[in-house]
Amino acid sequence: MSAVSAGTTLAGSQLLSGQTTPAAPAPRQATMVAMPISVAILAGPELDRILGDMRERGGVNALFPFMYSHEEHRAGVPERSPGFRGGNYATPHLQYYGDSPLTYEDMKAPEFGGIDVLARVIPAAAKHGIKVFPFVLEDNHCPEGMPHWEQLYEIDVHGRRVGGHPAGPCKRNPHYRAWLGGVVEDYARSYDIGGMMWGAERGSGFLNVLSGEGAGTRGAAGGGKATCFCEFCQKAGREAGIDVVRTKAGFIELEKFMQERRAGRRPTDGYFSGFWRLLLNYPELVAWENLWVRGRHELQAELHRRMKAANSALPMGWHIWQTVTFSPFQRAEEDYAVIKRFSDFVRPAVYNNCAGERFQSFARSGLGGVFGDLSPALTAEVICREMGFSEAPYDRLAATGFSAGYVERETRRAVEGVSDAGVQVWPGIDIDIPVPAGTSHCTPEGVKAAVRAVFAGGANGIILSRNYVEMKPENLSAAGDALRELGRA
Repeated sequence: MSAVSAGTTLAGSQLLSGQTTPAAPAPRQATMVAMPISVAILAGPELDRILGDMRERGGVNALFPFMYSHEEHRAGVPERSPGFRGGNYATPHLQYYGDSPLTYEDMKAPEFGGIDVLARVIPAAAKHGIKVFPFVLEDNHCPEGMPHWEQLYEIDVHGRRVGGHPAGPCKRNPHYRAWLGGVVEDYARSYDIGGMMWGAERGSGFLNVLSGEGAGTRGAAGGGKATCFCEFCQKAGREAGIDVVRTKAGFIELEKFMQERRAGRRPTDGYFSGFWRLLLNYPELVAWENLWVRGRHELQAELHRRMKAANSALPMGWHIWQTVTFSPFQRAEEDYAVIKRFSDFVRPAVYNNCAGERFQSFARSGLGGVFGDLSPALTAEVICREMGFSEAPYDRLAATGFSAGYVERETRRAVEGVSDAGVQVWPGIDIDIPVPAGTSHCTPEGVKAAVRAVFAGGANGIILSRNYVEMKPENLSAAGDALRELGRA
């Protein structure tokens, strides 16, 4: 039974039971309704059926495939699949990659027979009225046994090459920029795409140390948190007037501060005073943080220029990590007033169902070096007050998730932040993003509430997230029903 006929049957049963007549759908508006998807399913025999299903159920008119990834879940294969490597599921055209050290073999994904998934999906999607936007989400795990990739990753304060999350490729590394800019230009010039989105789900070395997060490090056990001190970052720091030696000393003291916390040894004057004293003694830490953030924004501006040089009509936009909605530090750094200067659209991740468990986890450890004297429940309350929202009590967050009000508030904040620049806002809502056992799960009514909240917040479009292959049919249908009721599909 189709999503449309199922909705008609439900309406009829409501009338028979004496319930009120559903409101007539609003007049249809042209709206971006997008769907991210793993590439494995696009390489398979059911491509046409899948495209038809997402179009009919959800009103989808744009596809955001994870077209370049070295991570199994984005490629759509089981975790720890033997021999998995990943890479570019399109065809690398080497003339666009300039000074990148990566070879064709470094870039091209060997899975699925090495077919060009992007070339395959674009004409198939066009038959369903769907445009294709490659979605490149930065890999936080360096491909094993690929030395050309390793040299693109950050260097920690101890001089060691990092190998993965929460660190990653260095955004000031000119070879990484040459590769990523090449991907943008290659897709724009070689394929009939609708646009492109890029994102990176990680914070700076400073915030990673402060939160107590560890990272894999090549040739070392643990560590790798305080980044980046590669030759390019050190050169940029010196040019900005930052004392690199003092900066390294400050990071080592910050590492010691967090080691003491993990050992349960509270600073004499408390955690916040201890943290603030570190900044007073080593103001270079804040300067280095600013350098790291500027590096990310400079990279985004460069990618935007590469897209416009290749095809000025194609939009280039950014995935905004959900942690930005939890962390006052990252909210300050991911400033829409800055981002709008080099954006055509933004996609804030406003995953309200899984937000409860994620925020609970963040309150336990995300700012341990600042709020170490508070319980997780009090930390959550302080952050909520600081960030201007209110949700369920801490001990119920995982079981309830966040409300649709969170979706509306974060959408409106993005809209107000970029609207004067003509930048589109397409929030990503939560449809069956995996959560641990015993936590809140999506429901059709909850999905409909999130869809309505996006447009109540003033969004121009919506991205049904995080991945088609995770979604239950009834919840995708609920999103489509809400969009049709709003005249958006």
